[in-house]
Order: sequence, then structure tokens, then C-alpha cells
Amino acid sequence: MIIEELLKETRLNAGWTQKEMAAGIVSESFYSKVERGIHKIDADTLVKILKGRKLNPVVFFKQAIDIASNEKNTASNRIVIKAMHATDCRDLQEWQQVFEEYKESSEKGVEYTQWLSYMLDLARAWILRSPENITPKTREQIKRVINEKNWNIFTFNLLSMCLIALDPEQVKYFTHKAYETFKKTNGILDINSTTIMSMLATNFLIYAYLHNFAKKDYQEIFEFFQSLPMLPQYFAPRMIFKYYQALVNQNQKNIEKYGSILRDEKMMSVLQDNKN
Repeated sequence: MIIEELLKETRLNAGWTQKEMAAGIVSESFYSKVERGIHKIDADTLVKILKGRKLNPVVFFKQAIDIASNEKNTASNRIVIKAMHATDCRDLQEWQQVFEEYKESSEKGVEYTQWLSYMLDLARAWILRSPENITPKTREQIKRVINEKNWNIFTFNLLSMCLIALDPEQVKYFTHKAYETFKKTNGILDINSTTIMSMLATNFLIYAYLHNFAKKDYQEIFEFFQSLPMLPQYFAPRMIFKYYQALVNQNQKNIEKYGSILRDEKMMSVLQDNKN
């Protein structure tokens, strides 16, 4: 409905009637049905109408693309927030409900960003602590991520999710590469970059403990957590760091102390109760 709604908005802003907007290219009746979404309009006819009203087609289509992009992002973000909550709680049933909502709305025509299915698939893998059920499509997307040459905040975000599907040596390599890139770009000064690097580092800790990494393998990521500014938004990452530091050092008192805080905050995804 984006084209129809944008046509109507453009017409009303200009103060034109539907007959004037049709510009003699199509009938007023046909144009009215286009605005109401009853009739579709082909691109050639639309361009003729726009030019007939001395409107720039390039500007019009750019507006339509921007609106579509915003709608996709809004719809996608809504699903992401719900899926992340399910992941944090390690609640597979809640994840299934989110996935069904995504699937049903997709079938009804709601458009999502191309990486949303990737995120949902990997969220399930983190809940299960296993990459076994990751789809072939997601595995292809993972290959694209790990072969990326121009690393940026988007790469870090996608990489943080796919660690669960990599082997231990890959996880060590790509986490190191991400941290080196982060430091070179002075990412510590950028809140968004630091937040996403925190997500990647957290997932590294979960993976590393599950796969019995040596104590030395944690040093670089512990260094990252220790460098975090003393700001409220980094409270949770610092608690996660303290918890894993206690796990690695087998400090039972601190495992219970920081584990209790994380459990109270419903951050079940980072807890390693099965190995405590």
C-alpha cells in the first residue's frame, strides 16, 4: 500500500483533486481505486501521472523506498525484541510463539529485513546451545558473514549471533579479529559499537565455557570487559564478565554472587548452571 498512500499524501499536500492528480492519463474513477488499493498501477503509467503533475519520479520513488525501509525495520525490530527476550530467558516455547508470529505475518504480506530469519534461527540455536537445527539458508548467510572483508558494526552484530555455529578455532579467530578491528577504530568511544562488541564478547564467553577453552583463551575478551566505561548501560556486561571470571577461576563464592544477580535479571542465557 506504500505507492497508493504516497500518491494520496502527495495529492492532498498539493491541494489537488483526484481528477487533477490523474492528469488525464487515467480516468478519475481508476485513479480513485488506485488510491484505495483496489486497482494496481504499473510503473509506466505512474511515471506519466507524476510527470503530468510536474512531480519528479526519482524523488517520489525514493520516498517510497524510504517508507518501505522504515516499515521493514519497525516490523523487524518488533520481532527482534521479542526473540531476544525469549533468548535471554532461554525459553524455547516463547521463541516458538515469536517464530509463528513472524511466519504468519510474512504470509500475510508483512515485509521484514533479509537478516531477520537468520537472527531467529540463531536465537533458537543459542537457546538450545546447539547448532544442529540451523537451516541451510542460515548456514549460507554465515559463510557470507565470516568471509566479509570490510568489517563494521553490522558485521559485528551478525558475527555475534553466528558464533554458536562455528568450530572453536573459528570462534577464537573471528572474536580476536573483531576485537582488533574494534580497537583500531576506537570503538570504545562509540556507544553502538561498544554495545554490539559487548554482545559478541558475551556470546564468546558462553561458547568458550561450553567448549572448555583454556584460561588463556579468555584473556583478550576479559580485557575488553575491563575497558568498558563505568556507565549504567554497561552494568549487565560487567556482571557477566565478573560471573565468567569467577567460573574460569573456580571462585564458587563469586559464581553464586554474580549468578544470583544475573538470574534475578532473567538473564538465563548467560548462566552455566549445568556446569556449576
